[in-house]
Amino acid sequence: MNFNSFTFIFLFLPAALVGFYVLGTMQAKASLKPWLLAASLAFFAAGRLQDLPLLMASITFNCIVATRLTSFPDRSRGRCAVFVLGLSGNLLFLAYFKYKAFLVALANQWMGLHLAVSRPLFPLGISFYTVYQIMLLVDCYENLAQNYNWRDHLVFAGFFPYVTMGPIVRWKQIVPQLNGSDFGKPRWDNLARGLYIFVIGLFKKVVLADSFFRWSDAGFNFAGSLSLVGAWITALAFTCQLYFDFSGYTDMAIGVALMFNINLPANFNTPYRSQSVIEFWRRWHITLSNFITTYLYTPMIRGMRKVSFGRMMLVTFIAMLITGFWHGASWTFVVFGSLHGLGLVANQVWKRCKCQMPGPIAWALTFIFVVITFVFFNSRDLSQAGEIVRSMFSIRTAVFSYEPWLGIDRIDQAAGIVWMLLGTFILYRAPSSQTLQQNFRPSWVTVAATIALAAAALLYTNGVVSRSFVYRDF
Repeated sequence: MNFNSFTFIFLFLPAALVGFYVLGTMQAKASLKPWLLAASLAFFAAGRLQDLPLLMASITFNCIVATRLTSFPDRSRGRCAVFVLGLSGNLLFLAYFKYKAFLVALANQWMGLHLAVSRPLFPLGISFYTVYQIMLLVDCYENLAQNYNWRDHLVFAGFFPYVTMGPIVRWKQIVPQLNGSDFGKPRWDNLARGLYIFVIGLFKKVVLADSFFRWSDAGFNFAGSLSLVGAWITALAFTCQLYFDFSGYTDMAIGVALMFNINLPANFNTPYRSQSVIEFWRRWHITLSNFITTYLYTPMIRGMRKVSFGRMMLVTFIAMLITGFWHGASWTFVVFGSLHGLGLVANQVWKRCKCQMPGPIAWALTFIFVVITFVFFNSRDLSQAGEIVRSMFSIRTAVFSYEPWLGIDRIDQAAGIVWMLLGTFILYRAPSSQTLQQNFRPSWVTVAATIALAAAALLYTNGVVSRSFVYRDF
């Protein structure tokens, strides 16, 4: 079940909200968490029923480990052993289901083996719910998960707005809200604000992201015959598609959670306006960036006896390499992470030299860098990525070739160009969803805007095949 499906919008979400508000009105507070858990499991099962046992196995294992961590004295050997066991279990779980085929293929290539390579679908949400449960174990070990208990863990780990695709949350961001005095009480301001943000996200996904998808998909399918202009159209279309797709999902997740009186952390803040790679990662997938800094970069730095600038840059590169591989078991993601690691290192060296660059030039270089790296992010292999990147910088190819776009209907082309122009305006001139949420005030203007965006999104949803979110299978 996707957020942009009629089943979710008109059946699942209203039913979940009605039950939540009825229980809240009846002062049946003890039933609110079980209701959210049941709704979350139903949502996950509707998305991919065969993966539900894996989610439950992961939650059960981490509940046991976290409970044991909180029962041991600080820094005892037993506590350390349980912590290592918990981390190892999660990493092995992720490696087996997400990276087994990739690792077996490497073994066959490098060691001359002939092991069978199967490529099943990645279990739904495995990258996200494994990561934030690892974060919880670390927080339990560091005594940062206040008032831990397994009942809250069940709701925290399974909450449907973020269980399949993020944002990546921490215990301290969610659980205090589950135990707050306002939890379960009807908050019509939250319901209105949540609906407003949800509709903005729905419009981003269905109208804008899917319009860009038609062009990026056509270009990637004709990667070997793209002209210079065609390659840039393809790369730019995917760059915009990915942002509107994932930020649209994030807006919908934040909006849905807000309807249940839960505030989720922001995940995007106009990233394509960044003037450096460092700034880009402060604005793009913010919760992942926070995870990289807090749970990868900082522990590696602390583990060094002597910290130098060179070692800090090496750790930066390694952290981004891990991040790239986290996205998927493919060399394209390894290259994606490596390029961003090198970009961050180059950015830090530039800052260390105290060199200045005009803002427009800094923005242009940053954006071009991001566009190129996203070619690797979306390519099925390095060969396809190489073909597109070569075309982007080859003066020997024709300036423009029409063939790759023949698969797009003329009417769809015209409509797509209009929506893409609107998307470009939103990227660089419109306020962010975070700003719109903070400044939201119920008025006829916001009501009219919500209705207009919802109508356009629902018409598009009804008129085209509903596409899954890009991050759904990560």
